[in-house]
Amino acid sequence: MSDERPPGMSEEFQARMRLGLSTMAVRERVRERRRNRAIAGGAVAAAVVAVVAVLGGQVLAGGASERDVAVPTQTAEPTTEPTQPSLDTPTPEPTETEPAEPTPPPGFEGVAAGEPSVLDSVDCSEGGCGDAGAAGGPSVEGVYDVYVLCQGTGQVRFGDSVWIDCTQFDPGTGWALLAYDDTVGDGDPEFTATSEFDGRLDVLPTGESPQGRAQASTATVYYDCSGFEEGPIIDGVQWDCRQGGFSIIPDLGAWGVPIPEGSYAPRIRHDGDGSLGTSMVRWVEER
Repeated sequence: MSDERPPGMSEEFQARMRLGLSTMAVRERVRERRRNRAIAGGAVAAAVVAVVAVLGGQVLAGGASERDVAVPTQTAEPTTEPTQPSLDTPTPEPTETEPAEPTPPPGFEGVAAGEPSVLDSVDCSEGGCGDAGAAGGPSVEGVYDVYVLCQGTGQVRFGDSVWIDCTQFDPGTGWALLAYDDTVGDGDPEFTATSEFDGRLDVLPTGESPQGRAQASTATVYYDCSGFEEGPIIDGVQWDCRQGGFSIIPDLGAWGVPIPEGSYAPRIRHDGDGSLGTSMVRWVEER
């Protein structure tokens, strides 16, 4: 029997196997002697015993390893079976990983998501910023909000003129023309899209949000200021074009502005008192 222990077999079990084999050999020789004595009897039995004794001496004179296997001379000390390592490895506790921080687009490093940031400023202390113009103007017969979302092809036209050429902008670029005044006697030009236009165009009563689906959940938003005034409210935050002193802010921007479910544009609305006038907001989906 090889000394190599089969996988899963303890040393104690292997020792019992060796002891059982050696005991079987001794018992077999005793039974053989008894059968010889019963058949021969008398002197024949004595001769047989002598022959068996000679044979037994030759057997016992064999190799030391054979004698050890056949007749163990001492009782082995009881051994303690080594403890087998547990196969049930503890399941590691799941570790909560913080979601990766969104990366602001170029120009917004260090600015929190959704926070308006000044992108440009003009000093008007030396004049040259113009004035607000004379009060009054043509009569208004309707006020609308116009939303456009480009996907890279086609154009949006206002009357006979090209208003937005989507081929010049990345897919996912949108515009909101807020509080557009439809004046009396202007010929009622319409906002239309060319046949290859694959985006969205909606002309809505002012204050309504366009319905649809965006391909991103957030956007970078830009607002073109038209003077010293408060801007629109974008995602609940009032954008303010008043820098203070004698400066004007032509451009404001913010990144990470949410696009609500069921719409393709961020939430944009006026302050509600009609003082803002027509203004333009542009956004780019953060895909």
